[in-house]
Amino acid sequence: MKIQTPRVALAGAALLVLAVMPTVAAAQEVSDLKSNGNLHLKGYGSFFIQGNAHTIDSATAVAGGFPGFPIPGGLSMIDQMYVQYMLPQAQSGKKHYPIVFVHGCCLSSKSWQTTPDGRMGWDEYFVRQGFDTYLADQVSRARSGFDATKYNMVKNNVLPTSALPSILIASDQFAWNIFRWGTTPCTASPCSSTTTPHPDIRFPMNTVGVGQGSNLQFYNQVIPDMNGTLSDAKPQPCAAAACTPSAADAVFNTPAQMAALSNKLGGAILVAHSESADFPTRAALQAASGCYPYTTASACKVKGIIQLETGCFGNLTGPEITTLSHIPILIVVGDYTSPTTPASCQTMMGQINGAGGDMRFARLPSLTPGSLYPGSPGPIFGNEHMMMLDNNNQQIAQILIDWASSRGL
Repeated sequence: MKIQTPRVALAGAALLVLAVMPTVAAAQEVSDLKSNGNLHLKGYGSFFIQGNAHTIDSATAVAGGFPGFPIPGGLSMIDQMYVQYMLPQAQSGKKHYPIVFVHGCCLSSKSWQTTPDGRMGWDEYFVRQGFDTYLADQVSRARSGFDATKYNMVKNNVLPTSALPSILIASDQFAWNIFRWGTTPCTASPCSSTTTPHPDIRFPMNTVGVGQGSNLQFYNQVIPDMNGTLSDAKPQPCAAAACTPSAADAVFNTPAQMAALSNKLGGAILVAHSESADFPTRAALQAASGCYPYTTASACKVKGIIQLETGCFGNLTGPEITTLSHIPILIVVGDYTSPTTPASCQTMMGQINGAGGDMRFARLPSLTPGSLYPGSPGPIFGNEHMMMLDNNNQQIAQILIDWASSRGL
């Protein structure tokens, strides 16, 4: 397996600037970024997947007034999904479907870009391997839209404060515990001083305050999670036992937009992480994907599914199983978690593979050689929840690429 290693090329002037800076300030400055050589593109840009226009009045348009310029009511867009892309120049002998990446909770598409310590991210790596690469911000996050009307309506006393949508704000304790960084749970901040990282962990712990000369660069990526504002948000979405991924009350904004994006691209491999891990499966079961109910391979525009850190369903219906049995699926989880495959994944694999499908579950420290595709590696240790940022992130990316290639994707 060939793993590309970035070349370090720091300018002398940048080194001089870094030398005179206080250690705590030496976060991800320009001087920290590694040079990876020329990147040859035929296209670079961004666009939105269409949102929903709704009507607001002038009181809802602004709370407390806007000095010197009244803002009238009218149509306002919500739920639009921002997508950024890079298209590599044509490479002879290489042909892949476009690949779409969607981030997890409290983060943005920055997750797939330059790592907190300045190394090549997955978006650039996949472009260099010949993939048209698309990064999407979840609806309600970062550059995508969300519905802010209730906040102004509460401010203007149109609605009671109980109507305010909740906002999830992640802390260092949340990150350490959910991302499995510490050998014990973190219960007191700063976690970098009160807990001990796993000794073989691959995450750049110096970017979360660990070690001499460390910084808090990673936490700059953590932003408020506005999912409570989504137009499809419900008090208990999918609470009923019968709520399956294609059920009417299981339609989430981002999976619906991912389905539409797959269709616009004429077919795509969908990759998602953590909070959004089940979104590719949900997207494939949206009508806009052309996959559900299944008719033909050409009609189905979700060509492959890669779900990082689970995202399995244990309650699929017959028609859902039929659809998913036509789409190669790879579930990848990292280290420091139970060695047992989750029950929902066992059930889902049994159903899909039993119907003639191709679903694999890859727990990195439990891999056996050749289990994912001919020549796939054996155990890989030390990857936690944020594997796309770890010091072997290109090795993990290459596994995804080789899996996709082995499936003709």
